[in-house]
Amino acid sequence: MNREEARLELDATTLRPQDASPEARAMLARDPELATWHAKRRAFDEEVAEAFASLPAMSGLKDSILQAAYERPAKRPLRWLAPTAIAAAACVLFGWTLLWPGNSAMAAWESESLNAIAKVEHGLMKLDERAESLEAVKKHLSISECPCPSALPPALAHLRTFGCKRVTIDGHAGTIICFALDSGKEAHLLVLDNEGLCNCPAADEPCFKSAKNWRYASWSHGSQAFMLATTAGEAELKKLFGLV
Repeated sequence: MNREEARLELDATTLRPQDASPEARAMLARDPELATWHAKRRAFDEEVAEAFASLPAMSGLKDSILQAAYERPAKRPLRWLAPTAIAAAACVLFGWTLLWPGNSAMAAWESESLNAIAKVEHGLMKLDERAESLEAVKKHLSISECPCPSALPPALAHLRTFGCKRVTIDGHAGTIICFALDSGKEAHLLVLDNEGLCNCPAADEPCFKSAKNWRYASWSHGSQAFMLATTAGEAELKKLFGLV
């Protein structure tokens, strides 16, 4: 088993490490880079699990399911489970699909960045500062000594903002700035220091990619790396770069 095979297996068992094969667990124990990635991946899964557990619909879910199981006659169909419990479980499954767009095929910083953006969009990470203009956001970033974009697609300057969030991506300080699109969707710009960044994107030339329901572009400018991501679609993303 090589590192990539181990990563794919561990990726599916972060909250149940006992389900991973002995080969994958052995490689995790002796590979520091794999161990670092796994720790970050598991931490995110645990944060999402805690966030879902705090939802009102999730309160008492386990007890509801167990009570229904004890009270129902043998072989009674699933429809006898409490409707709220089934709906909550469905929300969890659907949420996992939406909330984890990054994957092991991406560069580490790219996957971690897209996951952080998804956490912000879905409310799993609160904004540090709320502001309705890019100028106000930049002022806050300057005062807070957070990474502030040195250059960005011109179309973004005219969009209303929601605010910003300070993050750490692959050991690099970063900032996420959230924009409101005309379609009602959101676009999120992540900027971080690219010094020593592995697989740093090409300079001043956005590379367009997709992951699940996300469309994103990555590029670098000077000492900064960027990612602009949205669920609005490829055409709307490219429009922000003046390409449509």
